[in-house]
Amino acid sequence: MENQAKAVKVEEIKKHYDALLDKPELQGLKLLFGINMFLLIALIVMPQYFGIHLGYDITCSRFSNILLIIYALLQYRVLNLFIKNFLKCSITIPLMIYLFVTIYTMIYRININAFMLVFFELLTMYMLIFAIRYVIGIRKTIKIIIGCSYFLGVYGFVEFVAGHSLMLQFLSTVPNNVKNCYRSGYYRIMGPCGHPLGYGLLLVLLIAIACYDYKKEEIFLYKRPFLLFILIANVFLTGSRSSQGIALVEVFIIMLLSNRKNFKKTIFYSLLLLGGMAFFLALTYKTKIGNYLLMQITVLVDHVLGTEISVNFGADITTLQNSEGYREYLPLIFKLDWLNPLIGRGVQKTFGAEVVGSNGEIVYIGSVDNYYIVQYIKYAYPGMVSYLMYIVTCIITMVRNVFKNRSELTKILLISFCCYYINLWWVDSIQTLKFIYLFVALFFAEAFWKKDRDKAEKQIK
Repeated sequence: MENQAKAVKVEEIKKHYDALLDKPELQGLKLLFGINMFLLIALIVMPQYFGIHLGYDITCSRFSNILLIIYALLQYRVLNLFIKNFLKCSITIPLMIYLFVTIYTMIYRININAFMLVFFELLTMYMLIFAIRYVIGIRKTIKIIIGCSYFLGVYGFVEFVAGHSLMLQFLSTVPNNVKNCYRSGYYRIMGPCGHPLGYGLLLVLLIAIACYDYKKEEIFLYKRPFLLFILIANVFLTGSRSSQGIALVEVFIIMLLSNRKNFKKTIFYSLLLLGGMAFFLALTYKTKIGNYLLMQITVLVDHVLGTEISVNFGADITTLQNSEGYREYLPLIFKLDWLNPLIGRGVQKTFGAEVVGSNGEIVYIGSVDNYYIVQYIKYAYPGMVSYLMYIVTCIITMVRNVFKNRSELTKILLISFCCYYINLWWVDSIQTLKFIYLFVALFFAEAFWKKDRDKAEKQIK
C-alpha cells in the first residue's frame, strides 16, 4: 500500500511539473508576465537602433531591464528566486570573471561602454532564465520564438523586394551607423539587425528551433517546412557566405540527430525538395530571381572549391576575393606590440592596424571579421580566455544534460549554440549575442525545471 501511495504521488508530481511547462508558478503575476513578454518579443524583432537616446541608448530590451530591476527590488520573492537561479548556473563563474575584466578595462580606459554593454547583455540572459522558468513557460517561449521567426521570414522577402531596410527607414530613432548593404547589384537583407551578417547569425539560431517539435519533444527537420524554407531563403538573401555554409551544415546535423523514423522521412522529403529546386532553377535561370539564387549557390561553391563559377551569374569576384584574402592576416593582430596583452582597448568604434605578412608585405587591416580576435582587441587575453571558458562550460553542461535527461530540446539548442559560435570565427557578433543568450536561457530554464521535478520525486521515494 505504501509503495502504491508513493507511485500515485510521483505521478501527481509529474503531472504538476508537466503543467508548469505551459503555466509556470508566477504566470499569474500579470505585470511581471507583461514586462517579460515585452522583453522576449522585443529582443527578437525590434532593432537595436530603435529607442530613446538620453546620453545613453534606452532600447526596448534595456527599458524592460530597468522595469524588471525595479519590480524585483519591490518583490523579495522574485529577487530571491532570481538570485538562486543566478547562483545555480554553471556558466556564472566564467561570466563573472569576464565581467570583472570588463570592469577594470572600463576603469583603465575610461570607457563606460566597455562594461555597460556586456553587463546589460548578461543581465538580460539571467532575467530570461528566470522569466522562462517561472513566468512565461518553456513551451510558450518556444511558441513565441517560432511566431517571431515566421514574422521575420516573411518580412525578409518584403525587405528584399523593397530594396532597402524598412526597419531602418521607419524605426531608426537613436544615433547609429547602420546602412543598407548591396553586393553584385543586389540588396542584402538584414532584418532587425544592423548588418546582413548579423541577421545571418540570427537565422542560424532560428532554423534550429524551427525543427523542434515541442509537443512530441523530438527533432524533425521538416516539422515546419514552410518556416524552414523561408528562413533558409532569408539566409541566402543576406548574402552572408559564412551563414549560408553554417546553415547547410546545421541542417545536415539536425537530419543526422533525428530519430530513425524522422531521419527516413527527412531523406525522402529532401530528395523531393532538391528535385523541385533543380526543376525551378532550370525554368527560371534566365530570370532575375533564378539568376540571384544561382549566384548565391555558386558563390558558396566557389568559396569551398576555390572556383569562379559565380562570375557567370554576375557575382563581383574581386570584392569577394578581397573580403576573403585579408582574413589570413587577422592572426597577426596578436603580434602587434602596441596592443596590451593584459588590458584591452575597450569598446572602440573603429580599429585599424598595419601588419607585416610572411613575405614582408605591409597590409592594412580596417575590419576584423572574427569575434575572438575582436575580444582580444577589446579585453586582451584575460577577456578572450574567460569568454572561451564560458563557451566550453556551456557546451559541457549541455552535453551532460543530453545524456542525463535525454533532452531533445537541449540537443537542438546545443546544435544552434555550436553553429553560432563557429560562425563567429568568420564574423564579429554585431550586437547578436542577445539572441544566443536567449537560447542559453531556454536551456537553463528547462534544465532547472527538470532538476526541480527530479528533486520533488526523490523526496517522495
